[in-house]
Amino acid sequence: MTPAHPLPIALAALVTVIVDGWFVPSAPSASLRAGRVVAPVALVARIADRVEVGADGRVSARRGERTCVARPDAPGEPELLAIGPLARCLGARVAWDGRTKTLGLSFGGPIVLVTPRPYDPSAPRVAPTTIFTPEPAPPTPRVIVTGSPQPRRTAIPVTPSWPLISPSP
Repeated sequence: MTPAHPLPIALAALVTVIVDGWFVPSAPSASLRAGRVVAPVALVARIADRVEVGADGRVSARRGERTCVARPDAPGEPELLAIGPLARCLGARVAWDGRTKTLGLSFGGPIVLVTPRPYDPSAPRVAPTTIFTPEPAPPTPRVIVTGSPQPRRTAIPVTPSWPLISPSP
């Protein structure tokens, strides 16, 4: 028997992943399965320097000098991995908050800043696309005032606030 509202149950299994104080989104999202936090390979790629997926489904992740191998969490879903043991193997401190369903990963050491790569003229280029941007409408012309002002020609109904005494016949 399926539940009447499967969406709240599915949302209850979603997990927020925080790496060194920054939220790390992934598609599909990290979730709880059988008491473990599972995440896609794309999330592993955000915490590792290099990720390789073998023909048998094993994922090899390298961060610095450490190389770790993980097997898929479920045989039918090779794209989901248990993220906690893999992150510990890569050198992270793992913290789980069951109340907020947040997995915190903290990698020790300084944060390495890398300058962007220089421009490569041999890289393939894409032709620019034309974007239609309409021109703004011209401004409304200003009124030219000449001579004395003209009286208002619209009749305004007036009802007095006091009672009028009508003349008797």
